[in-house]
Amino acid sequence: MKLHIDMEQLVYSFEDESQDNRYYLDRDTGDIRLVHQGLHELRDLTDEIEIERERFLYIPKPDPKKQKDDLRDFIDTVDDDKTKMLLDVAMESPHVLAGFKKILSANPDGEASLKAFLEGRTRLRVRQWLSANFIEVDS
Repeated sequence: MKLHIDMEQLVYSFEDESQDNRYYLDRDTGDIRLVHQGLHELRDLTDEIEIERERFLYIPKPDPKKQKDDLRDFIDTVDDDKTKMLLDVAMESPHVLAGFKKILSANPDGEASLKAFLEGRTRLRVRQWLSANFIEVDS
């Protein structure tokens, strides 16, 4: 059975680093459910997820190591040597992604290139995750 899944929402869920937000994919409907402490229907939603464990699939949080690997790979796509050098230095920062964005903000296409690159990597991981969980997407 193929599911109709909002891929934009699924990609967003994969990228959401907030520890307060947890997302689940409903294997029956393709809906993505957010579990957050501030939701009024939180108890009903968590009860439903607990009762029907096979129906709901936890959407994993981003892996910081993979993000760093992606940023290293992004550096290889940059043509400007000065920018490459600055990005290499930013890899040592405690807030690597923020450093990359600041460096690339000087170039109108820089931030857009980074966003597209990282989104492409996330989409690849989403497809791999869906496949590993035997979920086919209705395009």
